[in-house]
Amino acid sequence: MDYDKIKPFRIIVLAAFGLIAIVGLFMFARFEGFDNGQDAIGVVSIWGTLPEEAVSLQIENLREERPEFAHVSYTEIPLATFGAELAEALAIDEGPDMVLISQEQLVSERNKLSVIPYSSISQRDFLDTFVPVTELYLTDKGTYGIPILVDPLVMYYNRTLFASAGVPQPPATWEAVLGLSDRITVRSGGQITRSLLSFGEYDNVQNARGILSLLLLQAGTSVTELSNGKLRAALNQGPEVSGTSGSISALSFYTQFSDPAKTVYSWNRALPNARQAFLAGDLTLYFGYASELPVIRAGNPNLDFDMAPVPQPSRSTSRTTYGLGYAFAIPKTSKNPNGSYAAAIALAERNAQLAMANTLSMVPAARAALIPSNEDRFQPVYFPEALVAKGWLSPSPATTDSIFGAMIGNITSGRMDVGQALTTANQALDSAL
Repeated sequence: MDYDKIKPFRIIVLAAFGLIAIVGLFMFARFEGFDNGQDAIGVVSIWGTLPEEAVSLQIENLREERPEFAHVSYTEIPLATFGAELAEALAIDEGPDMVLISQEQLVSERNKLSVIPYSSISQRDFLDTFVPVTELYLTDKGTYGIPILVDPLVMYYNRTLFASAGVPQPPATWEAVLGLSDRITVRSGGQITRSLLSFGEYDNVQNARGILSLLLLQAGTSVTELSNGKLRAALNQGPEVSGTSGSISALSFYTQFSDPAKTVYSWNRALPNARQAFLAGDLTLYFGYASELPVIRAGNPNLDFDMAPVPQPSRSTSRTTYGLGYAFAIPKTSKNPNGSYAAAIALAERNAQLAMANTLSMVPAARAALIPSNEDRFQPVYFPEALVAKGWLSPSPATTDSIFGAMIGNITSGRMDVGQALTTANQALDSAL
């Protein structure tokens, strides 16, 4: 064997292996791993109706802690145009990878959304992790969304007007609310100059949709229900009290405050928007969402107001408020469903939820994060409300407003009695669904 001829070949082979080893070592040194690389999650565009500044701030915090979420972004879309803009964007394949919606938008948008299967997040884990109102997102196969926030309806009240009327505490029951009317409402020459509360009309009652939902749910009416896998209206169903259905009692209670023939008359359609009246000091009780707190503070820095849970029926054995449950949902056309799911889970972590909730004056949807700050005078009021918040699966907010507004108008105008208006609204709601 000619060893002199083999030696150069061995040198060449060894040199090649050495070069490969050096290149491999260089590449290994630069490799960051799938969990830390900035492109691991990819591009995730999110659309929602919540304020852009607050959501984007939390996304920025996530980026700083976890670089793999560098390409997650959020765009605020007005609630009034959200459905139309989403449908248009999806039609031309320019839609978002994820949306942030409340249950009031779920029915109108769910045909565009993917169901996250229970193999990804089990039903047991969902129920153990999130507050009850978010269960509206569940199906028999999975969930339409990963819950993030709850915005409960609360009662704001004017401390100055209460003190002037000798009222030491805000009313805890609706019966107590009725008893305050003569002491607080002021009428002069047929005009209302100071109101107890803004019930009875629709167009100038801020949050009328939520208030009516609250009264109906407290009366035991589910408003809508699933029957044989289909969603149908249930406005005229529910328990009866003294021969009267709960829904009729709820509507009668609401509309009496705009009836000049009633002793509790305190509101009419000629008055300004309810929130503006409250900010002006002319409305004693204002029913709004916890998220409105910053707006009320900024609207009149001199207003001496406080917050309390919404009143309950005196016969009720359990407390109920109405609330908006917000969740991240993934459209069927998402270009990055896996990255979207990863972003939703990351933003739904306890600390992330709590930070976003604090910024928006809302409540985290995670049970483990329901710890109000002792340094905030309002969180101990509205944080616990997330546990008793309820909702219902409705048509789009605009459609519900149209149906509810017509129902109230039929009653206050005298065109229909409460029962007839309720039946007509139930038929309209069933058609909308």
